[in-house]
Amino acid sequence: MKILILGATGSLGSYVIEELLKEEGAQLRLYARNPAKVEKFKNERAQIVRGDVLDEGALKDALDGVDAVYAGLAGELEAMAQTLVAAMDAKGVKRLVWISSYGIYGEAGRGSMPPSGYVISAAVVEGSGLDYMIIRPQWFSGADEIDYETTSWNKKERFKNPDAKISRRLIANLVARCVFENFGIRDSIGINKPAR
Repeated sequence: MKILILGATGSLGSYVIEELLKEEGAQLRLYARNPAKVEKFKNERAQIVRGDVLDEGALKDALDGVDAVYAGLAGELEAMAQTLVAAMDAKGVKRLVWISSYGIYGEAGRGSMPPSGYVISAAVVEGSGLDYMIIRPQWFSGADEIDYETTSWNKKERFKNPDAKISRRLIANLVARCVFENFGIRDSIGINKPAR
């Protein structure tokens, strides 16, 4: 399976790359504005491509032969989502794992909403014809643990432990499930640390 990694240099990128490379036969295409930042991952199963997510032409080229896309992005999220959806549609790539933020549906159990880019970009992805999975994590930690529970946006379930942090490693583990097991098709789940 060939997977395009968008956000390879982000705070989740290295964890996701390492987790996906555990799967025998996985081929990664690391798409980065600054390829030097992901050079350490370059090998026979991880190709590096210079590009900007807002450049639809370059993105289409990077999508050649790809089976799935991971997008853990920051910045102009609405424009990035629109560009990515258009490029994926043009290339016939259906599977997208999109990292958003908890609270985009008002379900965080706290007073404030995340920045509007997260809310609007998730709506762009949901309005597409893609086989997307939106992952809405709590704040990240560097802990080496995989301990989480999920919430469903359809139920508008509140996060049970809204002030906790979850590990980047567990988010990467869930991304791998979404990619390799087709976990969550046209779905959006929140992940939070269980309240104990």
